[in-house]
Amino acid sequence: MFKVTDENIRRYREDGFFITDVAFTETELKDLRGEFDRLWREEVTRAEKGGDARDIDMTKLRPFIGHVHKRSETAADFTRHVVFQEICGALIGPDADLYFNQAVMKPPGKGKAFCWHQDTQYIITNPLEYVTCWVAAARATVDNGTIWIVPGMHKHGLLPHVINPESKEWDCQFDSSWKVPVVLRAGQMAVFNSLLPHASGPNISNETRYAYVVQYHVPSVRHRDNGELAGDQFPMLREGRLAEPVAV
Repeated sequence: MFKVTDENIRRYREDGFFITDVAFTETELKDLRGEFDRLWREEVTRAEKGGDARDIDMTKLRPFIGHVHKRSETAADFTRHVVFQEICGALIGPDADLYFNQAVMKPPGKGKAFCWHQDTQYIITNPLEYVTCWVAAARATVDNGTIWIVPGMHKHGLLPHVINPESKEWDCQFDSSWKVPVVLRAGQMAVFNSLLPHASGPNISNETRYAYVVQYHVPSVRHRDNGELAGDQFPMLREGRLAEPVAV
């Protein structure tokens, strides 16, 4: 069974991330990919009915399907996997919640790149930092659009972001010269601090890149500015044990 080591924790603190060995079975990954494909088809149908050209384009070429646990029992069960329980216990503590989760795919030959960003930028919480688990549901390579990171940049706190005029996405403003690619076999994952800047390239391969981004935070986390509850507030651990799930 996967265990978070002292070296994993050291690298998480110093570099802002660590990479696991293969942590999930091919059966688990195949079931997950099947759910992602189903939701992807549903999203394309929704976008086409809406008729917005940009929405259709993005849904087909770089879908971001959020709150997957609310639309798939398979995904909901996966977010409470013993591997994530171990990560939460080691990096967050005995009490932790699923904060957010999304399926992110890139189809072959056309999948779009994604700008540099920090996950914390999207909803600034108190406390700021949480744990992102970027799971390769199929292998992730430079050619098929894996993520890139800059080790150690999480130590600089929340960095400036501007809206990219072309992509309409947040674009983190910093020196990314020291970027490194995160190449993963199916079932591996990158576990990183939400303040670590990351980006992804286009998919120029002949295979679809499947990733599941699963994030965990302290319970009852709130928006920094208005004090409102933030995230999904879906219980993960209570006093070191798997919490009772809530209805979603």
